[in-house]
Amino acid sequence: MYERPQKLRISTSPLTLQIMKIKLLLAVILLLVTVQLNAQERSAFRAGYLRLGINDLGDALDQGMSPIRNIFDSRYGASRGLALAFGRNYYIGGKDHKGIINVGLDWTMLSVNYNKLDKWQQYGDNSGAQTLAIGGKKIALSASTKLGPVISLNFIEKIVIDARFQFAPTLRFFDFDYSENQGLASERYFSFTNNSKEARDAGFNAESIKNRVSFGLASSFGLTLRRNALGLSADYISGDVKNFYDAINPNFGHADGKDRIPFHNVQLALNLTF
Repeated sequence: MYERPQKLRISTSPLTLQIMKIKLLLAVILLLVTVQLNAQERSAFRAGYLRLGINDLGDALDQGMSPIRNIFDSRYGASRGLALAFGRNYYIGGKDHKGIINVGLDWTMLSVNYNKLDKWQQYGDNSGAQTLAIGGKKIALSASTKLGPVISLNFIEKIVIDARFQFAPTLRFFDFDYSENQGLASERYFSFTNNSKEARDAGFNAESIKNRVSFGLASSFGLTLRRNALGLSADYISGDVKNFYDAINPNFGHADGKDRIPFHNVQLALNLTF
């Protein structure tokens, strides 16, 4: 008859258990001491960073301005949006520098912003328009890379202030059009695409990606206040992008083409350095 094997029993004395507990406690203490020593020895000038926060695009819409004048005055009718960026500081003194001041280059490899252009409904309602149509996804997207000098100051403990000035080649994408009083003498219209009859007759494809994405140069100034890995960042970016547009206004009639459209952007973000 088959017999079930007996379970292996390990007999451990109270003394052996005490020794095991002491060894485990010593191992934990050693690990904590090692981590603490590494944290104390590590320089405050950390190199890489990741930022996640909010951004404000342009200024508020001006009811006294036409749609095209608002846009060309950097008034996009945008609500507060999201901001994401990551990059690295390339310090001349190295990231393990022990002094008070460290300088180098700050390369934000990618900075992305997203905003909804959702303030135009109120603008149209306040204008007293007889008819009103707002089309597209009503969004603004931007992507840029930024490079420039940075100076970092470490006066107190592990608290660091980073000040940077960067040049920012920028790509922007707008999906939005606004129309009021269509077909009337008081018609006002604006779109970030050139959908005019002349452009269509010339074979211009307003919906192709190369004609929807605009490019321009901007400058960026930023500050970061951080302690060890965590901190807060603020950046101000301004410049312009060359964008197609199509507009109708009672003062000048119809206008279309490609022109430099200004923008400015403020970003506030949680900063993680590593």
